[in-house]
Amino acid sequence: MKRRDFLHNLSHATAAGLMLPAFARTMNLSDSNSYLAQTYSRGKILVLIKLNGGNDGLNTVIPLDQLSPLSSARPHVILPENKILNLNSNDLGLHPELTAFQNLFNEDRLKIIQNVGYDVPDFSHFRSMDIWESASDYNQFITSGWMGRYIENQHPNYPESYPNTNYPHPLSIELGSPSLLLTGKKAFTSFVARDPENFQEIINEFDNNYDTSSYAGTKLDYIQLVGKQSNIYGEILRDVYNNGQAANAFNNSDFSQQLEIVTKLISGGLNTRIYMVELGGFDTHDTQVDINDHTLGNHSVLLKQLNDGIAAFMANMDAIGRSDDVLMMSYSEFGRTIVSNGSRGTDHGTAAPLFVIGNKVDPSILGDNPVIPANAEWQDNLATEFDFRQVYSSVMNQWLTINPTTEEDVLFRKFDQLQIIQPKYIDTDGDGVSDDRDQCNSTPAGSLVDINGCAIFSLSPSNYTIQSNGVSCPGNNNGRITIGVSRTDLVYQLNIAEINADYTLGSANEHSVQIDDLAIGEYTLVFTVDGEDTYNQIFKVGIQEPETFTAKTHLNRGTKTLSVTADGSSIFYAIVNGEQQEFRQPHFSLMLKPGRNSIQISTPQPCQGTHYQEVFLSEKVQFYPNPVETELNLIIPGTDTDVQIGIYNRAGVLVEKMTRTIPSSRVVQLDAQKLRSDIYIIKLNGVTVETSIKIQKK
Repeated sequence: MKRRDFLHNLSHATAAGLMLPAFARTMNLSDSNSYLAQTYSRGKILVLIKLNGGNDGLNTVIPLDQLSPLSSARPHVILPENKILNLNSNDLGLHPELTAFQNLFNEDRLKIIQNVGYDVPDFSHFRSMDIWESASDYNQFITSGWMGRYIENQHPNYPESYPNTNYPHPLSIELGSPSLLLTGKKAFTSFVARDPENFQEIINEFDNNYDTSSYAGTKLDYIQLVGKQSNIYGEILRDVYNNGQAANAFNNSDFSQQLEIVTKLISGGLNTRIYMVELGGFDTHDTQVDINDHTLGNHSVLLKQLNDGIAAFMANMDAIGRSDDVLMMSYSEFGRTIVSNGSRGTDHGTAAPLFVIGNKVDPSILGDNPVIPANAEWQDNLATEFDFRQVYSSVMNQWLTINPTTEEDVLFRKFDQLQIIQPKYIDTDGDGVSDDRDQCNSTPAGSLVDINGCAIFSLSPSNYTIQSNGVSCPGNNNGRITIGVSRTDLVYQLNIAEINADYTLGSANEHSVQIDDLAIGEYTLVFTVDGEDTYNQIFKVGIQEPETFTAKTHLNRGTKTLSVTADGSSIFYAIVNGEQQEFRQPHFSLMLKPGRNSIQISTPQPCQGTHYQEVFLSEKVQFYPNPVETELNLIIPGTDTDVQIGIYNRAGVLVEKMTRTIPSSRVVQLDAQKLRSDIYIIKLNGVTVETSIKIQKK
């Protein structure tokens, strides 16, 4: 499979705003690069690489000072010394297929952490991966993942109020199978993406009110929320994916295709911060190596896929200027045994090396080279030097944004950190100013700071509620902007240069204002706050000429409804027989009554015109017998008290015209004896009847 299709996605939409915010200050400020501070602009990215099956660390990162005991312990899989890629550091080498890793190491963009694992290792694939992804102790059984808990710690209102103005894009995306890693305590926190180019709406739009006081109602409400969020995020991902490009080609392996999707999403403008990709097949109990050439075999194929995918990804990030923003981290459920088996493979082991990749990593190798016993036996395993949660803690503290409760909420306790990121790039308080330049290194999350990292007065764009009808008829100047603010403890000054107008919001005035009689054009709203000389906030609001208004209708006489498809506005008014209704979608139905109906459809803008239509909806008349000899019975439903009847011969000549009272039985009888044998058309007209029937006179 070259790409993967979308499975599930989580997040919820709010209505798109009518204004575009811009920012201006009188000081030189630092743009916050805080992790998950927002997704409306670029920021740091974490790519997690899951190596499913348990990677053989001793054939991936080879301790060159242990080659002799390794040759004795694993003769069936040992790599030839002359093919190992020497790192010229720490007596370590890499598998021959990891040429890109060697280049990254030489460029100071690869960090190797040796002997990563946990106490009392579990050798079950499923249980050990659960431990790694939940960040639990070996004897804890946790149903949420550490990254899911991290997202919920940073976003306690997720997923109910997402997406929103500050977070229009998904917080995390998985391109492998849905994982425990991104499962939060209360909800999934990831969008699992497969083939974004061909994403289709996964569920029809609906908006039901469920009783959330009941268990079933809560679950149905959540399913509805997930469906809506899936549709919204899916459309966003499809659009940015189609806008993205990969200048450096990826090969056709599934792993490379996952990273190609990530590349296109990033280059296309997606500001998601967390991605997870996976590469499976590392459970190499047999044929790990080729019998004739140990540099070949299943493990070699997997490491080549890993190498080539990461090489192409980093080259693409370099090409689009985003490699400074990216950190990649690998993990696998365990390593392999020291001793090889007779099937040219290795079995489930314990500790193994872990890779961290990025322009800002501290490139030093952490950990001692594994020590291989002289007479290693099958039960011997590598000792754990670093708990894997030390790596998680270090990534959170040095790359992600945390608050005082984050580490214990996510990892359940604090762990000693490892040097993952170069000190000059670490931003402890997540304000976009690295610690080596930050003079105020404990500013609250989300604070706007100056170049020294010290907080200055700021307000979120969401503090302002700006609504506009968005349109005006030419020459009528009937555009409108309505403005309100959330912080009512402040006094605001508003200037609109295009109409040379100033307004005060607050103090003796209301904290809202409505501005009418606006002509077509763009208006610049500049807000300042009394007492805060460095602050202003700018919004651009457009008033445009309305689109062409059209309305197409289709009558269903059976259901007595008129289906309408309208275009040219977001609001439509329909007046049916004098009663007005309002619709905020382009497709709607109007109920009609029997008889004559007058319909007018229009928009809030008079210059767009009015669609007028009259529909006569006749009651259905039944009759018998036919052919008729003496008396014709007409069954006329409804409430009419009389009916006009015209009898015409086959030439269309009026034979007889009459008005008959309709009795309570609703059956009108016509004497047919005086009619000559022929075909006749009988026309009936009343308040709710307008129809013709054909009869034959014997």
